[in-house]
Amino acid sequence: MKPAEQRLRELLTTPWTLVIALVVSFSIVSLFHGSGKKTGLADTEKTFPYTFITSVETREYNAQGLLQYQLNTPLVTHFQVNPDAPGEQDYTLFDTPRLRFQDNPDEAPWHLSAHLGRSSLNGKLLFLSQDVLIQQETASQGLIQIETTELLVKPAEQYAETDKAVKMRSAKGQVDAVGMTALMRDSRVQLQSDVRAIYEPR
Repeated sequence: MKPAEQRLRELLTTPWTLVIALVVSFSIVSLFHGSGKKTGLADTEKTFPYTFITSVETREYNAQGLLQYQLNTPLVTHFQVNPDAPGEQDYTLFDTPRLRFQDNPDEAPWHLSAHLGRSSLNGKLLFLSQDVLIQQETASQGLIQIETTELLVKPAEQYAETDKAVKMRSAKGQVDAVGMTALMRDSRVQLQSDVRAIYEPR
């Protein structure tokens, strides 16, 4: 069996945590690297993909058998810097990724989507860019939508952050800010600076 075919077979039969570490890993290498605030795809233009998978759906369940995490994407493209062995510099690209997080069945799930996704660091980080949207349907405020241009996600911690402009909308109004951290496990969002709110009475 050819090495690429063997790798693909292993990826399709490996638990999602290992799939993330090998192929479905998370974040853009250039994001928050060094000064941490630059992005770029120049390296991807010079590297031929090691392997790719289409129509990917990855799920994680907790000990009670309840869905905790889900990732859907029409295309995963994995780049391995050293063709002989995986390494920390490897990265994975996602087309239009859609993610779902829910740590507590009594809490509303979080839904994240973007036009692009990229990962590295063995699946510890996920970087979403272009038309990033975070959504949660709550009983108290209805549908909450958060829009930004870039978002760094730590899937294992259900944590997300950005230093870009943020627009948060709900039935009660709209809040604009610069910078945000989101603790999805606790359903808590903290806006960082230049916070401006518009209240819409009902």
